[in-house]
Amino acid sequence: MSGESVFKTSWNDASEVEATYARLCVSALLATLFGAAAFCVYLSVWFSFLGVIAVILGGVALWTIRKSEGTLTGTPLAYFGLCCGVVALVSITVFWIAYQYGVRREADQFFHLWFASVQQGLEGIPQAKGFEAIYSRRSNAATAEEWWEAHYENKYAHRSIHQYIENKLVRVLMALGGEGKVSCYKTLNVVSQREHDTVVSVYAVTYPTEFGVTETFFVKIIGKRVFPDQPDFKAAGWQIDSTPELYTPEEFKTTP
Repeated sequence: MSGESVFKTSWNDASEVEATYARLCVSALLATLFGAAAFCVYLSVWFSFLGVIAVILGGVALWTIRKSEGTLTGTPLAYFGLCCGVVALVSITVFWIAYQYGVRREADQFFHLWFASVQQGLEGIPQAKGFEAIYSRRSNAATAEEWWEAHYENKYAHRSIHQYIENKLVRVLMALGGEGKVSCYKTLNVVSQREHDTVVSVYAVTYPTEFGVTETFFVKIIGKRVFPDQPDFKAAGWQIDSTPELYTPEEFKTTP
C-alpha cells in the first residue's frame, strides 16, 4: 500500500471542487401557469389573451435559458406553456371559424325561406310576417286562411299586417313572384354573443323586364338566432330582426 494519504484532495481548495447550481427560470414557470389557464378560452373568447401571454413567456423563457449557459433550467416547463398556448389559440380559432360558417349557412337558409314566403303573395304573408317573432311564439294556425281569420278581428294586428303589406319591398317581391331570382350577394356582419347570433346580409334580386333584359336590386336583411325563454323549447331558432329593406351597396353608390 502506498504511503499516499486518502485525504490527498484538499476540501478547502475551491478550484478543485466546484459546486454548480441551476436556478429555475421564472419565465418558464409563468409560461406553464398561463398555458394551463389558456384553455379557459373555451369558456369565453375574452380569455384568448392568456394563450398569447403563454406563447410569449414560453418563447422568452427558451431564449433566456439558452443564453444562460446552464445557470437556468426549466426548458420542459417553457415548452409546456408554449405548446398549451398555441393549442388553445389554434383550436379556438378553428372552432370560431367553423361556428360562424355554420351560423351564416343557417341564416342564408332562413333568409331564402323568407323571400320564398313573400313571393307566394298573400298565401305566404302569414309565414313571412310570423318570421318577425321568436319561433316559439309564432301562430299555430294550420292554414293561411285560419291565420287571416285569427288576425282580422284584432285591430292592432290588422293594422300591423296592413303596414307590412304596404312596405315597398314586400309589394315588389309579391309582384315579381317566382320571376325574381334571389341570391346572396355578401354578408356584412356576423356578431355572436352568449344570448344570440346576429347576421346582416345583402341579397341580390334579379328579374326580367319587358324589354328582354334583366335588372337587379339589393335587399338588406337582418336575422337573429336566439334561444327562447320557454322551457319547452331547448334549441335556438331564427327570426327577422326588422323588416328587410332596399339597399345600395357601397360599390354601387355614385358620388355627386
